[in-house]
Amino acid sequence: DTFTDRYDRLMIATGAREVMPPIPGLQQEGVFGLRRMADGLALKAAVQDKANSRALVIGSGFIGLEVVEALVHQGKEVRLIELAERVIPDAFDGEITLHIETELREQGVSLHLGERVEALLGEGRVTGVRTSQGEYEADIVVVCTGVKPNTEFLADTGIERLGNGAIKVDRQGRSSLANVWSAGDCASVWHAVKQQQVYVPLATIANKLGRMVGENLAGAEQEFPGTLGSAALKVLGLEAGRTGLSEQEAKAMGIDYRTVVIKDKCHTNYCPGQSDIHVKLVYEAGSKRLLGGQILGRKGAVHRIDALAVAITMGVTTEQLGMLDFAYAPPFSRTWDVLNVAGNVAK
Repeated sequence: DTFTDRYDRLMIATGAREVMPPIPGLQQEGVFGLRRMADGLALKAAVQDKANSRALVIGSGFIGLEVVEALVHQGKEVRLIELAERVIPDAFDGEITLHIETELREQGVSLHLGERVEALLGEGRVTGVRTSQGEYEADIVVVCTGVKPNTEFLADTGIERLGNGAIKVDRQGRSSLANVWSAGDCASVWHAVKQQQVYVPLATIANKLGRMVGENLAGAEQEFPGTLGSAALKVLGLEAGRTGLSEQEAKAMGIDYRTVVIKDKCHTNYCPGQSDIHVKLVYEAGSKRLLGGQILGRKGAVHRIDALAVAITMGVTTEQLGMLDFAYAPPFSRTWDVLNVAGNVAK
């Protein structure tokens, strides 16, 4: 229905939708996006059909890698195609993605990096894809190439937006239009380290800003302290987390930074199940203030990223990180936790 209404204060929370690449063949049967509940149910039905044995995923972001893992667990022959030279390049640096790529290959995933999808093949039902390097058969194709804000309807309003169309809001959630607020995947968010508005479509941020804007609509004056882009990912046997700035973000901002990358163990040697854990820190060269961190491992890796998020928020230096009093017991860590070690190695 189309109708006209009035408001004293307006909240825009129109979310985002999947980005579909401009290639022919996307409308065929067997091709799936993954944004709505109906998309997931349709994909589930296709995966449960034993005739669909070959699955191909386009895009290796958070959703793409989660889909790959699910397809592997369902016993499918899985192929992943990524335009960039490494997986999940916008979230993690190469020292971390290298291990994710190794895990994918060891679990039987055919990984194609630096390869562009040019067309989907088939006559009404997808049979494969053509890329810049060849053709591959597929019974199911899942497109996971990112999202964009649902804000086209605002084009003629004069509201300020970021380059990708996200509504630009201040730290209270107010837009440039009087009495108009916004939050969620259609809006920008303040970054605590970058000190600028960015687009980070994560559920944690949408929930926090939605709550804050609700209070402000009712007369409060709450301000969002800022995101660190903290995120986590499970890929088959690995788990990875990140927070703050990546090295490529620090470089793009022109910051005088340093990095340290270490490999240690998740807990004491004589407890069963010990495995490698990798930590990368990004920190300011002069002050040694932490700017970002990434962690990857098989056990106990992701929740350590929460400690780094707190440390970055509070302005902790690498020297302070090296001596922080983390809990110790043999099944959980070494006497010097991997984060202590990383802080002490930083120069």
